[in-house]
Amino acid sequence: MTTKTYWQKYRTELLFYFGFLSILGIAFFLQAIYADSYDATAPTPTTNEVINVFVDRVIAAYLWLMLTPLIIWFAERISDKKLPFLVTVVFHVFAGLFFTLIHIPIYTTYIYVVHSFIPWMYGGIFEKMPDVSYIDYVSTSLTKVNHVYRLLYYSIIIAIHFAFDYFRKYSERELRASQLEIQLKEAQIRTLHQQLQPHFLFNTLNGISSLMYQSVEQADKMLTYLGDLLRISLERMDVQEVPLKDDIAFIERYLLIEQTRMGDRLIVKTNFQPDTLDALVPCMMTQPLLENAIKHGIAPLARQGTISASSWRVAEKLFLQIEDSGRGFGESLEQNLTKGYGIKNTLERLTILYGNNYSLTFSNKESGGLRVTLSIPFRMFTD
Repeated sequence: MTTKTYWQKYRTELLFYFGFLSILGIAFFLQAIYADSYDATAPTPTTNEVINVFVDRVIAAYLWLMLTPLIIWFAERISDKKLPFLVTVVFHVFAGLFFTLIHIPIYTTYIYVVHSFIPWMYGGIFEKMPDVSYIDYVSTSLTKVNHVYRLLYYSIIIAIHFAFDYFRKYSERELRASQLEIQLKEAQIRTLHQQLQPHFLFNTLNGISSLMYQSVEQADKMLTYLGDLLRISLERMDVQEVPLKDDIAFIERYLLIEQTRMGDRLIVKTNFQPDTLDALVPCMMTQPLLENAIKHGIAPLARQGTISASSWRVAEKLFLQIEDSGRGFGESLEQNLTKGYGIKNTLERLTILYGNNYSLTFSNKESGGLRVTLSIPFRMFTD
């Protein structure tokens, strides 16, 4: 792992160590000052002595930052071994002692260097041991210094690392699960979309076949419109959502086919609000609703019928509505809709795209006929 990659992976964790060790160093400084205040015989510390204690405690904490990358590396090697819990604890106890023994020479070296440049820093130590050598001072520190609080530093670093490691792995699992869910949804939608195309194509070809015995000219028009529809459909093979205005262009050609087939028996009215034309809708979503309105509402009647399509926005919801002047919603129609391929496909796609954040309702109009209302989240198309 390069230095750049290491920093990118552990940046937040190392910054957290820096902040936490700063707090711990200040806490040890306050503890030292607070303890001295209880000793009535102890002289009042001078400003230099207070600075000395503060710098010593904070730097002693910061020196652990030098060891932190090595501690993290060791912790990850132990974690990769997947050892039993007690064995892992024993390894970390020995590792804590090992890093403590490394920290002490680094710490004493720091004291010697600082004292040589700033004599009043750590002056009290060298006044008590005026002739002590560097090696002797290191040896004395290794045998006599209280190692418990140094083990505390190691334990805290390990605890923080495992907490961050768990969070990283949890976040990665969540990200992978989210990506897999998106990929699955895309695959499901693509499958449903591709299933819809032959379904629509077969129905239209059946209509053309019937019309050829009545009017070759009209059948030829239908073939032209069908060619336009197939071109649009192929262009959107892998598209999940399109602006409403693009879907309107598709359904207009579909309605031209139906009007050519049914002649004067079918009247089409539209009222799409301008502020909804750039809203995203599932690709080819409106066509199955129109197909059902024509098939179950207009086609069974001998008289002229009307299909109305409209859209509007309320707050963060987009509403699409299809109305017909047929017989309305009865038991037989309900059975046909639940068995019908188009509505099943529509409901599956809506559930995949929006979960429970949509509604598709069928209701009878007061003046007769069926009203289908679809509500989905309003989201604008952006290039």
